[in-house]
Amino acid sequence: MKVDNTFDKTELKNRLNVAYALNLQTLTFLPEGEDSYGYIATDETGGRYFAKASTSVPGASLHIASHLREQGGIAEVVAPLKTQAGALSIAWHELRVSLFPFIHGKSRWDLWKIGKDFADAALAKCGEVLAKIHACTDTLKPHPQVPAAQGTSPRLAANVAKYDLPLRHELYAVLNAAEKGEPRQNRYQRQLLEAISLHRAAILQTLERYDSLGRSAAALQTPFVITHGDATPGNLILDAEDRLHLIDWDGACIGPPEKDLVSFTGERFEIVLDAYLKHRPATLHADIFGFYIYEWTLNEIRDYGTKILFKNSDAQQNEYDWESLQEYLPPARDAMEVGIAALRKIL
Repeated sequence: MKVDNTFDKTELKNRLNVAYALNLQTLTFLPEGEDSYGYIATDETGGRYFAKASTSVPGASLHIASHLREQGGIAEVVAPLKTQAGALSIAWHELRVSLFPFIHGKSRWDLWKIGKDFADAALAKCGEVLAKIHACTDTLKPHPQVPAAQGTSPRLAANVAKYDLPLRHELYAVLNAAEKGEPRQNRYQRQLLEAISLHRAAILQTLERYDSLGRSAAALQTPFVITHGDATPGNLILDAEDRLHLIDWDGACIGPPEKDLVSFTGERFEIVLDAYLKHRPATLHADIFGFYIYEWTLNEIRDYGTKILFKNSDAQQNEYDWESLQEYLPPARDAMEVGIAALRKIL
C-alpha cells in the first residue's frame, strides 16, 4: 500500500493532456506499489490509462520495455506510451511520470489473495515470455544514454546486475540504529529497533550466507541477459481473454536469467522452467537462484526498516510497512535452504 503525496493532481492532469494530446478528465490514486505513486487516468470517452510517478525509475528501464514491445515484438510487455515529442516520461515536481495502457484483469497476486492461482497454461506462458525477453538481449538496438554490458556486443542495456546487495549501506544504517539504541519518536520506530536488536545476529548470518552465494554465483561467469528484474506475482496480469501482461519495468537490467525465474520457484516451478527451456535452452544454477532468494529477504528488511526509521512521515504508511516486515523477522534461513536444495535436485 502506498499513501498518496500532496502535490496538485490538476496540474499533473493538465501536463499529461498537453504532453500526450489527451483529454483526461480524472486522476484517481491507486494505493498499490511500494516506491511509486500510481493513478488511474480516465478520458472523456471513459478510456483508461495508468499514470506512474516515481523518483527511482531509470530512463533506460522505460526504453527497454518500449524496445521489447516495438522492436522485439513481445506483445505481453506493457510499455510506456510516447509523448508527442517521443519521450517516455514527463517531469512533475521531483518525479518522472510515465503513462501506460490500463490493463483490465487480475494479477497472480490478486488471485493468491482469494486462494486461487494461474492455471498451468498461464504459468507456462510466463516461462515462454521470459525466454523471449532473455533471447532479445543481443538483437535490440543500443540505448545512447546507457553503455552496453562489459564483454558483450553493442546492444540495449540497463543497469548491470552485481552479485552484491543494492543499497547495502541502508541495511547497515538500520542495524546500527538498533545497536546504538537511539531514541525514536513513534511506536513503529521503537518496535522496529526492538525487533532488529532481537534478530540482529540472525540478519548478519543471513547476510554472510548471501555474500557466500554471491561469490559462488560470480565465479560461474554465466552469460547475462536483459531481465525484467521483478517478475513477481503482482506484475503478472491476466486479462478477461486470459492474455498475459508483464507490467512494472522499473527494475529492468542486464543480469542472469535466474533473476527473473526465481519469482516462480517453489510449487509448480517446473511448469515455468520446462516452458522456458523449451523456448530458450540454458544452463541454470541453484546458487544463483539461492542468491536471489536471500536477496529478497535482506532487501525487504532494508527497505521497510529504512522507511520506518528515516523516510515515513505518515502513520498509516508506517503501520503498513511494519506489518509487511513481520514476515522477514527473523529471516527464515531454514526454509530458504530447503528451497535451494529442492532447486538443486530439479536442475
